[in-house]
Amino acid sequence: MKKIIYVVAAAVTLIAVQPAANAQQADSPKQTLTAKLKQKYLERRAKFVRRVKDVYFAAGCKILTSEAGIHSLTSKDSYLTYVQEQTILDLKEDEELLQVARQEGMDRAAKPGECDYYRRHPLAADAMRRTAAEAAKQK
Repeated sequence: MKKIIYVVAAAVTLIAVQPAANAQQADSPKQTLTAKLKQKYLERRAKFVRRVKDVYFAAGCKILTSEAGIHSLTSKDSYLTYVQEQTILDLKEDEELLQVARQEGMDRAAKPGECDYYRRHPLAADAMRRTAAEAAKQK
């Protein structure tokens, strides 16, 4: 008799726990998809911010002189294309990050000896000029 009670109790427990476990599993793919989109967005935003720093560093070092090339590489349209429009953006926060990145790039260029980077790496300077020229043509 005790065995039957234990078996029935175990069966009832399993039946009660199973719907709760299924409910948790149903919610996790949505969270995972949202988390993946957010992670991709943050990665792309970080890459774009690094790109803005590099562009303004190059401008501060007089590698890039065309304001049109700089603007087309760092504009809001370029940013939205780069990070993808399918994500939810916090443009105010992003604009602040881009302003900080611009200033950091210019500050880095103002430090003595920092612009020697482009003398030591002329291919990087050429690549930056080509990228700016291509971006200006597309606009």
